[in-house]
Amino acid sequence: MTNATIGLTLDCNDIVRVAAFWREALGYDEPKPATPDTQFHGLFAPSDQHGLHHMTLQRVPESKTEKCGAHLDLFVDNREVEVARLLSLGASLIAEHAGYFHTSVMGDPEGHEFCVVQRPQS
Repeated sequence: MTNATIGLTLDCNDIVRVAAFWREALGYDEPKPATPDTQFHGLFAPSDQHGLHHMTLQRVPESKTEKCGAHLDLFVDNREVEVARLLSLGASLIAEHAGYFHTSVMGDPEGHEFCVVQRPQS
């Protein structure tokens, strides 16, 4: 495979609320606002940003009931500042893990888990 683009699709109930959270959390572009009846909604990384190209939100009728086997890791220069910012956007703090990587396990407004990881100092 050559020139692959990586995206992520996330199931959610309240597509407007989840889109608003991830748009602000990741600084992604939102070509048009989500509406409550939208089935699929795209958020896109700015053209100068590397990493995950886009996130698609898919409205589903059922709520998240179990831990998902995959999650996002957000590597940041200042984990404490980023955790505080994400909490102010509606995230929840689930756990803290110290070790080689200091990691904060968080949940988005519908409980989808993701990690905020302190980028190792060079």
